[in-house]
Amino acid sequence: MITIPKGTVPGGLRRGALAATLSIAVAAALVTVTDAPATANSMRYETNTSWAYTDSHRPTKIYLDQTGDVPVGSWKDDRGRKHTSRAYFTFDITRYRGAVIESATFSAKETSVADCTKRTPVELWRTAAYTADSSWRKPPADKAKLYVSTLPDAAGCPAPYVEWDAAEGLRQALAEGASALTVSLRLPAGLEPDPTASRRYASTVGLSIDYNYPPGVPTELKTSAEACSTNEPYELVRRGDLGLSAVLHDEDGDDTGGTDMLTATFALWPVDDPDARTERTDQARNGERAVGLFPADQFAHDQLYAWQVRAADDRANSDWSGSCYFRTDFQGPATAPAVSSTDFPSNGEWAPALPGEITFAANGAADAVGFGYQLNSSGNNTVAADRPGGSATVTITPRSGVNYVEAWSVDAAGNRSGTTRYDFLASDVGPILTGNLTEVGVPTTFAVQPRMGGVVRYRFHLDGDPEQTVEAEADGTASLTVTATRGGNRTLSVTSVTGDGVTATSERSFRLTTAPKISATVYQQNGTGGGQGVPGVFTFTPRQPDVVSYRYRFGAENSTVAAAADGTASVTWTPTKAGFTSLTVWSVNRDGVQSDAASFAFIVRDLLPSIQGLLYDPGYPAGGPGQAGDFLISSEVPDTTEFRYRFDDGPEQGIAADINASAIVTWTPEQSGTHTLTVRSIFADGTASQERTYTFLVADAPPVEPAQ
Repeated sequence: MITIPKGTVPGGLRRGALAATLSIAVAAALVTVTDAPATANSMRYETNTSWAYTDSHRPTKIYLDQTGDVPVGSWKDDRGRKHTSRAYFTFDITRYRGAVIESATFSAKETSVADCTKRTPVELWRTAAYTADSSWRKPPADKAKLYVSTLPDAAGCPAPYVEWDAAEGLRQALAEGASALTVSLRLPAGLEPDPTASRRYASTVGLSIDYNYPPGVPTELKTSAEACSTNEPYELVRRGDLGLSAVLHDEDGDDTGGTDMLTATFALWPVDDPDARTERTDQARNGERAVGLFPADQFAHDQLYAWQVRAADDRANSDWSGSCYFRTDFQGPATAPAVSSTDFPSNGEWAPALPGEITFAANGAADAVGFGYQLNSSGNNTVAADRPGGSATVTITPRSGVNYVEAWSVDAAGNRSGTTRYDFLASDVGPILTGNLTEVGVPTTFAVQPRMGGVVRYRFHLDGDPEQTVEAEADGTASLTVTATRGGNRTLSVTSVTGDGVTATSERSFRLTTAPKISATVYQQNGTGGGQGVPGVFTFTPRQPDVVSYRYRFGAENSTVAAAADGTASVTWTPTKAGFTSLTVWSVNRDGVQSDAASFAFIVRDLLPSIQGLLYDPGYPAGGPGQAGDFLISSEVPDTTEFRYRFDDGPEQGIAADINASAIVTWTPEQSGTHTLTVRSIFADGTASQERTYTFLVADAPPVEPAQ
């Protein structure tokens, strides 16, 4: 079976009469299969499922599906014996049941012609099906002559493409419920005996069918969101734009699953004025729901309306659906509801913030069938009345402090009355919690006191953890032990329970850091200690469970250390320079979860003496030969007793440190240029620091003072 894009036939020929000029290219197109998917309203090219011919020379035989060409008319064999033949072809037409046949063109290729000077007419007949018992003597019954084709001189000989109109034959076969169409090619009776009029055809022939399945009647009709109402009491519709909808149906489909785009027409009219009919359209495909939108301004209050819908493709309409009905109701209950409650009085008295009842009454509005309400603007709720114009009671749970309920009546169409506001006060009866949760994994005790009588136990849990229960003392108090297994934002919920099963809940929120704890020897948080080359031990303790390692960073240097079985780890760090140092640490658990970051900042003491030239500076030449300069030497180590120093390569000298661990030495250069002062500190225990060298510049000559 070959699928042809809609509106074409093989070779691009128009439907109807044969084109004036045919070419070899047209013949090639006869056997070319297009890759384009069929459109839903499609032109399909069907090839025959079988073929046969009968022969007057052997009047009791039929030739079925044999190789070679198909003879039509009279011809002689190689022994000079005369034969007269008729050709038969069968097509499967089951897919076209229920379709409207727009056109059907039978086409065949001539393979040989006895006399090309004769343009002999060839007839196409619809016949009954042939069988193995059919023959020239017992041919399939003729049902109707469908078409006679006579080729023009320009068609070529033999003609690569000949066509006959077979539409009526296909329509008749489908009307009879047939699953196959059988057609016959033959010469007119007067020409059939003439051997010069005979021709042969290829055994594969085609049927180009332009067809369409009319859309089905739409189903699943809905007025707004409600099913189609056909009997009283009809659906009530309140004020607003109205959407009427239905599911559309159409059997047209292409080989890739594509379907027709259908147009749904929704017709609406007042039952008492059918001439005021209005229509709206929408588009959808097979199995989809189409919606017809009608604006609110075309509806009147308390009016009965009817509507129906039909579907159409670009060729046909479905029948109209049955009618649906609805009645408009644009007016809500005339009075706002009355609101009352014995559990929550509105006279300013405090009621416990526990679940209690509140009652809504229609307040004389006979059409009120329910009520809408909200507590403290927390979202709309609805409740049905016990009868039209009746009442309803609901249970609410207020917050502690000022509360209010807003309520309105609702009629059967959903229209609302005015709103009544009911204010009341509720006191907190949740238990009082005393305690503070600060650490992960550390058991923490909370003291609990009741704020209502008769409390016999408490239920408590941290969010996400299993709930626990503890019995209350005779006075209603209790102690709770809470252990956080993970950090982050945690909420502790504690619910007091009375002997009658009344409950009240309090919550406390905590922020638990997962950053590990850091402790150290030698170097303390925010302190000054140690010094260059002095090691310190830093110990990390986890604040999250299942820690297997730590990431840590001294300044910009990153490292990792594995944790011990208890989750702790220690590292030894030796500074190479003095000054401010920061340590950042993260723990990592067995699931790869990294903790919050812990920070530890300290200052590494400078063990080397500090040197400052009061005249001679490292940055620029100063003074000159013969001009003395002072040098301030100091130490951050409190027990410094002496400084040993030398200028350039001179002998080392000593000078005592004062109570501030400092001293001043004076030196007079003998020549200009670069010079050095090298100093080491001597401590009370007799040990010495490493040396520090101060390099400075001496000018060629001291500056000349201007004359007075």
